[in-house]
Amino acid sequence: MKAGAENGRRGYQLTYSIAYIRDFLMNYYIIAESFETSCSWSDALTICDNVKKVLRDEYSKRGLPEKPFVTSRITQVYRTGVAIYFYFGFYYKGVENPSEVYLELENIAREEILRCGGSLSHHHGIGKIRESYLPDIMSETALKWKQEIKHGLDPQNVFGAGNQNLRQRI
Repeated sequence: MKAGAENGRRGYQLTYSIAYIRDFLMNYYIIAESFETSCSWSDALTICDNVKKVLRDEYSKRGLPEKPFVTSRITQVYRTGVAIYFYFGFYYKGVENPSEVYLELENIAREEILRCGGSLSHHHGIGKIRESYLPDIMSETALKWKQEIKHGLDPQNVFGAGNQNLRQRI
């Protein structure tokens, strides 16, 4: 089924908007970011719907101003599944520590993604933001192997120094 290129162009405009005008928007009390996951075809719609719902519900429960912006789009398709980008932002005037609030809300979204069968990441990797979720997706043995492989390949800790030390979630 061909749907044309217009929706793809709109999606990239959204990606660029969040990525490149984020700092400008902060002057107007708007904080926004994107995050991604991958999942099977059968889980995609549930993940999209549930993540949007849990973010809106939590936003409302906290009494945050106005309404949040939350949307999603499928960016890559495969035989067995898809990659999904979420875009989330909100107006934060009067909100104490908006960056921490954003991270808390993104973590709630991430937990919903994992609960619904999505992956911790697609192509952005785990990094420092999501490293605290590694024990949720890897066994103790797998975490130990990861550390041993890292030590065996990079005994001086030159590459990615200080990354993935299993910090606590906010």
